[in-house]
Amino acid sequence: MFGQLLEEVSSLDSKLFRSFRAFLFSPGLLAYEHWRGARKPYLKPVTLFLIVNVIYFLVSPITDFALPLNNQAIQPYGAWVTKVIDGYVASSGESFDQVAARYDALTQVVAKSIVIVSVPFLVPFVWICSPFRRYYLLDHTVFALHHYAFVLIWPVAASGIGYSLHALGLEAFLPGWANAALLFLPLYAYGVVGVKRAYGGGWIGALLKGIVLFAGVAVSHFIYRLIQFWVVWWQVT
Repeated sequence: MFGQLLEEVSSLDSKLFRSFRAFLFSPGLLAYEHWRGARKPYLKPVTLFLIVNVIYFLVSPITDFALPLNNQAIQPYGAWVTKVIDGYVASSGESFDQVAARYDALTQVVAKSIVIVSVPFLVPFVWICSPFRRYYLLDHTVFALHHYAFVLIWPVAASGIGYSLHALGLEAFLPGWANAALLFLPLYAYGVVGVKRAYGGGWIGALLKGIVLFAGVAVSHFIYRLIQFWVVWWQVT
């Protein structure tokens, strides 16, 4: 069994290597292959997503998915959540800092296990990009899984690039918006190339669909944050 595992991980022809090579360097290819029925050579979409999920929470210094309690107030739903927090603090006699300490400790754990709930909220935006009858809900869900997996893994790579620039002393020569561009432009480009490869069509349409996907990621991420809040809040109160 150990030998088979070692062969699977090290082989250039393994499902793991083949899937990640397509996932990272050929956006949309895995979704297209799944749609046309060529599924056996690759990891299952959920399996690949969960592997990326583990990688993100093990090595990424960007903790945007594990939102502390004091950041909930500045979210789009912040006014509603603030009333809930203030009401509990007033009735329980605890201070905000006491509640936040318990909340922040638990949110790190919960965030690792519920990121996948973001994917269903991205699926409608994928469908908007290609609302054709030949594609089923499963096809859009597979694309959403792969796309959101890249949303998780790219911050890891972007952080590595940022550290390299800092080590070389080049960070001081970059404009203030460079970090944001490094983080967000590749996410948009991945969506553009992915939706074109997976669903076909021209580049102009793909550029517009990339905007829809980018908006979909933002919306699904805020919904995830709200769900995370309630899951954690229910446990700490």
